[in-house]
Amino acid sequence: MLDLLQGVRVLEVALLAPDALGMHLADMGADVIKVEEPPHGDYVRVVGGTDVGGSSLLHWRWNRGKRSLSLDLKQDEGRLLFLDLVRESHVVIDGLRAGAMDRFGAGYESLRRANPKLVYCSLNGTGQSGPYQTLPTHGVAFDAYAGLSPPSFRDDDTPYIGDSTPVGIVAGPLYAAMAVCAALVRAKMSGEGRRVEVAEMDAAAAWQPRGVELAVNGVEASAGSMEAAVRYQYYRTKDGTFIIFQASEDKFWRNFCQAIGREDLLERGERRRVGDHARGDEELRAELGRIFAGKSRAEWVEFFMRHNVPGGPVNEPRDLIDDPHFRERGLLFEQHDAKGTRLQWIGPPVKVEGQSFSATPAPSHGQHTDDVLKNVLGLDAARVAELRRRGVV
Repeated sequence: MLDLLQGVRVLEVALLAPDALGMHLADMGADVIKVEEPPHGDYVRVVGGTDVGGSSLLHWRWNRGKRSLSLDLKQDEGRLLFLDLVRESHVVIDGLRAGAMDRFGAGYESLRRANPKLVYCSLNGTGQSGPYQTLPTHGVAFDAYAGLSPPSFRDDDTPYIGDSTPVGIVAGPLYAAMAVCAALVRAKMSGEGRRVEVAEMDAAAAWQPRGVELAVNGVEASAGSMEAAVRYQYYRTKDGTFIIFQASEDKFWRNFCQAIGREDLLERGERRRVGDHARGDEELRAELGRIFAGKSRAEWVEFFMRHNVPGGPVNEPRDLIDDPHFRERGLLFEQHDAKGTRLQWIGPPVKVEGQSFSATPAPSHGQHTDDVLKNVLGLDAARVAELRRRGVV
């Protein structure tokens, strides 16, 4: 992990995708203590359909770098211990449905009395207000709500969830991490904490706002499909892979045509200074197709850099692993699980001078209970054993 939030302690009470907020903070160096309900904890360990080393890929990713404390907030003694931890912490993450923490007696109003400097972040699907506040929903529903995941249809017109890149569950934790960091700065300067909240439905709408903003401002969308574009398009290369060509500005189109010795192409199209995609010029498209088929993907990337022409490689995930830029940027980091299995994961895209990223593996449920109770709260072994006997931890 990096050291940007070193010294910041975070208590996370969350399930599923809101776990990613704690991941972002842990990646930046915060001590994130994941508070989990006995006896099973966060069921993210068994969902997602991708089992790696006995747990789901989602668990390994979202809970990396954290410590796990098994604590029953439904018991009075468990709530008292949680309040003690709040006094020793800077941030509380409420990653449950609206009102759940209040029912546990651990809502914001209760916690800020224990720690007035506390930053309290609520992150869930629907938010803390609005008519859908109590709607049980998750995952694709956030994108469907935001107009980002319309139905696909079978031949018999039966609707189904089509392939799409998740937005709400990714954007929500990122917005929340930004809010937490901003609130920490404010708390440091003013001595006062603050409650912030993010709804993953809101995050999905805000992340890709174009459709809503066009509609609300009464603007007709221009031809948005890129299928007809020619000077801003994918092309097949000599080795059967693909590049993206993006010479839609006049100066870049000129650079390209001159570099390949085809100045005759300069007069094609409207010759606008910017944004000339040469839409619908299928003759030019065919000519460019023949040109790009003459070099490999790597050769075209080198050509683009040498002649100042926008474009780049088009990768499948397996291609990206061997991409020299991806390798050089060091986004992958390595872990070994409890069984010694070597695992590799993508880390944060944040770079800090003089540091490289690593993170401890995602914890098993309650793995750090003794550590937290003894070293954060100062409880002795006999007290911890008694709490275990009574099922508080």
